[in-house]
Amino acid sequence: MFKKHIIITGGNSGIGFHAAMQSSFHKDCLVTIICRNKERAEKACNDILKAGGNNIDYITADLSNMQSVRAAVNIFKSRYNHLDVLINNAADFDISCRKRNITADGFENQFAVNVAAPYLLSCLFKDYLTNSSNGKIINISSKGLYLFPFIKLDFNNLNGEKYYNPAKTYYQNKLALLLVSKYLSDNQKNIKIQAVRVTNVKIDITRYSNISSFLKYMYKIKSLFSISPYDMALIYNQLAFNDYNGFLFNELCREVKANKYVYNTSAQKKLYEYLSSSLGEEFL
Repeated sequence: MFKKHIIITGGNSGIGFHAAMQSSFHKDCLVTIICRNKERAEKACNDILKAGGNNIDYITADLSNMQSVRAAVNIFKSRYNHLDVLINNAADFDISCRKRNITADGFENQFAVNVAAPYLLSCLFKDYLTNSSNGKIINISSKGLYLFPFIKLDFNNLNGEKYYNPAKTYYQNKLALLLVSKYLSDNQKNIKIQAVRVTNVKIDITRYSNISSFLKYMYKIKSLFSISPYDMALIYNQLAFNDYNGFLFNELCREVKANKYVYNTSAQKKLYEYLSSSLGEEFL
């Protein structure tokens, strides 16, 4: 019987991979990564075991497809009866994408992965997390929101109904995830819900073969001022394994203020009602 069981979405690469590896170094912890690609998931698990990790497994799921998300949760619950921490790390941000892609569920693809899936996973695992002695949900935001202090959520363009731009959509998504996270955090006490503000992190540019040479060059320059995925993952694990008070934490694990709009209770409630109605799942 493991003392702690952690789920990390997108745990086969980047920050998610390093967070999974660091968690698996705890002998009394079991880590399950949720990944889209079976081969990459298997490789990540094998690499973690070779690095000295102890207990790691995976479940495949396409987080842009809500039926796939539900299936993954059912698989997890058929194997295990315990969950302590859900880390919604996976994100969709493809700067080369110029047209919106609407999923089978009627969501724009980025919104599905970045907002709808974390909310749905939170709802579907609510019973397990409530039964944990220290149930936590950790959602991931971006320091890039710091550059837009007056940003507001455009409820008329959640799924690219008016326009679509991958970068603007990404920051709208991250704002939305903070909004609903704060609403859930403030309106129930059984599960601790916190967020991490990810700063500039070095990326593996080979994963983005479809972007232009200019963007590759810009990412290379940006990496000179970025921290490693390993260092950023340390913050995930500090929050997962320790009892911090607060809502949003930076790369030094210090509590920071979110954008002013995140504390708008009417916007929080409106988004929660949209998600709960669209997905047919209520958290509260």
